[in-house]
Amino acid sequence: MKANETTLRKLIQGDQQLLVPLYQRQYTWERPQLTQLWADITAQVDVLAEQRQDAPSHFMGSVVLAPGPELAPSRSQWIIVDGQQRLTTLMLALCAIRDHMVAEDPTARERINELHLINKFQQGELRYRLLPTQGDRVSFKACVDGALEGKSESLIGNAYQFFRSMLKEFDDPADPHDVARVESVLLDRLNLVQILVEKDDNAFRIFESINNTGMRLSQVDLIRNYVFMCLPVRGQHVYDEYWKPIQDLLDTKAMEQLMYLVLVLKEGDEAQYNAVYRGHQQLLLALSGDPSQVETYVQDLHRRARHLKQILSPSDDLPFAGRLRFFKEWQASTAYPLVMRLLELREDDYIGDEEVGEALAYVESFLVRRLIAGVATGNLNRIFQRLAVQLVAEEEVPQAVRTALSPARLYWPSDAQLREEIRNRAFYWQGRTAQQKLVLRRIEESLGSKERVDLADKRITIEHVLPQSMTTDWLSELSNGGEDADLLHRQLVHTLGNLTLSGYNSELSNNSFAAKRKQLGQSGLVMNQEIAACDRWAKAEILTRSDRLADRAIAIWPGPEESGRGSAASRDWTLLHSALAALPAATWTSYSDLAELIGSHPVPVGVHLASVPVLNAHRVLTRSGQVSDGFRWVDPEDDRDVHEVLRAEGLTFDEAGRASADQHIHVREIAELLGLPIAADLAETETAGEDTLSPQALTTLEQRFLSQLNEQSGPQAAGAVQRLLEHWRSRGGDLQYGTSVGASCAPIIKVSGQSVYAIRFYAKSAEIPFGLLRNRKPFDDPALREELRQRLNDAPGIDIPVAKLELYPPIKNTQLASDAVFDVVVAVLDWFMAKVTVPDGQDG
Repeated sequence: MKANETTLRKLIQGDQQLLVPLYQRQYTWERPQLTQLWADITAQVDVLAEQRQDAPSHFMGSVVLAPGPELAPSRSQWIIVDGQQRLTTLMLALCAIRDHMVAEDPTARERINELHLINKFQQGELRYRLLPTQGDRVSFKACVDGALEGKSESLIGNAYQFFRSMLKEFDDPADPHDVARVESVLLDRLNLVQILVEKDDNAFRIFESINNTGMRLSQVDLIRNYVFMCLPVRGQHVYDEYWKPIQDLLDTKAMEQLMYLVLVLKEGDEAQYNAVYRGHQQLLLALSGDPSQVETYVQDLHRRARHLKQILSPSDDLPFAGRLRFFKEWQASTAYPLVMRLLELREDDYIGDEEVGEALAYVESFLVRRLIAGVATGNLNRIFQRLAVQLVAEEEVPQAVRTALSPARLYWPSDAQLREEIRNRAFYWQGRTAQQKLVLRRIEESLGSKERVDLADKRITIEHVLPQSMTTDWLSELSNGGEDADLLHRQLVHTLGNLTLSGYNSELSNNSFAAKRKQLGQSGLVMNQEIAACDRWAKAEILTRSDRLADRAIAIWPGPEESGRGSAASRDWTLLHSALAALPAATWTSYSDLAELIGSHPVPVGVHLASVPVLNAHRVLTRSGQVSDGFRWVDPEDDRDVHEVLRAEGLTFDEAGRASADQHIHVREIAELLGLPIAADLAETETAGEDTLSPQALTTLEQRFLSQLNEQSGPQAAGAVQRLLEHWRSRGGDLQYGTSVGASCAPIIKVSGQSVYAIRFYAKSAEIPFGLLRNRKPFDDPALREELRQRLNDAPGIDIPVAKLELYPPIKNTQLASDAVFDVVVAVLDWFMAKVTVPDGQDG
């Protein structure tokens, strides 16, 4: 083999073709992989914008090529043995850049096509510089030819649409060069190692060897090898004295984290997690081969390892141990560089325990207040990296931390802003479930309960006092003031004032307030006793509690310095814009869904979308799926018929002008698309703790499910669901009943200790958990999830769009009352069981 470092520009230049062979799988990258690549690209864009000449480029990995069948002196054709996923993705990104730039620069199409995407003078499939495997060719060629027309029927199309939406969001009208920098990064700053194999080598055997055997060296392995290569004489002493103690202190994952943190403390925000080895190699090269300095370097690693151990496993004798445990439970690893710096200053006697605790209190407040306000967390890494490097011993450290975090552009909410956010923001959609519980725990602990309650017990969950699913009693309770009860419910249900902690979530369920009040009054938690002291639970009571919780939050978490802050924006629309940019092609959402997500009212959402150019704003419809009567394009000269635009993009409408409900992206699905932590938590914790339930408790869950199923779906549909579940059990499957407020049941099968299921039944509908299946073998293969979708769509009236292959599309239980639908779903479950239970490698 011949190996050399290259870039995408060099790899695809000239009259040549890269061919993906038949034996390789189809394109599989989805939003998590694309999001990571985009983050790596934008990090390099920042390097270009700041003209940091010495900053390293990003290493993408290797590409293994073998001579292709059309290889000739006049034409270069190579088979991609390894690396097709990243190469296909980069070419799709180039297509997206071309189509984004055409609006401002019509010459961009011809320039990018002829330089990078096509072989101008070749015919047929030889025209394309990259040719994916057969299953992906139609979609890929449509992207290259600019013929996708807003539709996305494959992961190839989804990836193209992802880059289009990211570029739209990234493009700054005030910076004419930002998109050009993205193009430059793609072509010149994503380094690849090109490996060429000899003509007579068996490409398929090489592919097998690369993908199925061996264990790659980790970055820590590479650093260790390089360190001891630099210590030919004292290597054993350094290993025994420093390196082995590091390994004894930290596990493999923590070792990797240590190497990154050390790099951050040396380089600040220029450190890159996926370039840790290269960064440490540069540090060691700078020591000019002096073994004594290399030994000092390892000694410093050992010191840092002790600090990281204190962060990850704080001992009870540390006065600020509670603060450190908070960061661990919060999963605030972005703050670790700053915490490491504080521990270093403490060990060197520049600051004491009290000052460390005060500084950590400001960091905790910064994290908590921003979470409550729904501030995006994407910039936290950079904020804490820069602060860790800037902090010096000569200043008053706690005050320096507070001052550095206080500028308005960092959006650390003031007391007044925090009060407003607690009243109006949908807290339940912010952050991870564990973070929400931590906020409520801190508040409860501050109330001085006399009864000892283990608030860390996993059986204690977040309870909506006003339930998520409304009943007639609750609608009556809310509408007493003459306001729209349904609208009030959406505005109030997920706010902090309506949330509490309880170990009786499923028992409380959708019960009336009178029933909940009795149960909450018996709780050992002060916050529940305060709720139980209310005679009713509606708008006034929820807002009053919100104000009371705001008082507690302000007392617990100190705010920023107010002097010199200026005025922060009254509303951060970033989450709204990101939600619309993430909408898959041929889907729509509603003003109400977006309002619930960001903690607003549908009216200001509509006003904002009508006044500011926002990608996909025309795909926001009323709750019934109709174009709003007041819809207008932001550009007053745009006279297109919005219905025609939506139909051209793949939406279907009925005779009343209502968009298909199957194409509706609901608020939970938006959270899933954005990768909001709460979405994954909702999916993974649906049955949390069920394994520890008693038989009596399981019977109660079953009865609750059957009761709600009969009440909300009717006896005919309920009977069909029960027959389907009985069929599953007759095949040897199990049933799993949900412990969340909304009763549910899933026909499951256990694989490697994990529950896998193709459908979960609720009181009114059944959910297909594509979002969960993508993390479960064998359905982590997109082709299998696509087959599941197609098999379900064989049933009359079921039409799950491709756009929902990462989500949780619903099917109405009433549809199962049809024998034709019932038979298809039974056949799908039989097929699903066969796929899940077949041994690895025996699926023909």
